[in-house]
Amino acid sequence: MKNELLTIFRDKIEHQGIYSDEIHIVDYTERTKSKRAVVAHCVKPVDIDSLKILNPTKIHLTTSIFKPQCFIDADGKELKQCECVIYPTSYVNNYWILFVEIKDCKPKNLSRFSQDVKDKFIANVTIFRDKGIISKNKIVYAIASFPRRNKTDFHSHFIKISEVKKFLDSHNIIIKGTNKITIQDKQIILL
Repeated sequence: MKNELLTIFRDKIEHQGIYSDEIHIVDYTERTKSKRAVVAHCVKPVDIDSLKILNPTKIHLTTSIFKPQCFIDADGKELKQCECVIYPTSYVNNYWILFVEIKDCKPKNLSRFSQDVKDKFIANVTIFRDKGIISKNKIVYAIASFPRRNKTDFHSHFIKISEVKKFLDSHNIIIKGTNKITIQDKQIILL
């Protein structure tokens, strides 16, 4: 998949290989006024909260981070984009794909950003489908992480049960609001 992304998006995506049993995805953009952006760490950073990905079988992963203005339409308008897409490095069609959006906002602002996050997932998955990177019927994962909301479950505040079903039925997206997931194998992520 990495080669396809390089061919289609050229230098608009930064790829980071990861081989670890624990991965932390962070977004420094807001806190550093865009001097740093999204980074995948193999150890928990001390300066910022993260989306924690447990990878007990140590599958080799690639994180493809979308740089600003990665997705531009035919009129030159910048389209919505999430932070990154993660996938097994040796990707084949039956492996999972995970789109990630991180909102490093105060917990009280979760509802303000919820719809925007959902729109980003739909837009980015649609771009990947339209460009032939993934098939129209492939089911993909989408994780919305609100790292500052680390002491409470926020999934039900982020998305209603009826919306979860709609995302799967209409967009082939399994969506979850969480700050921690586990990769079971190359085909299944436990949410």
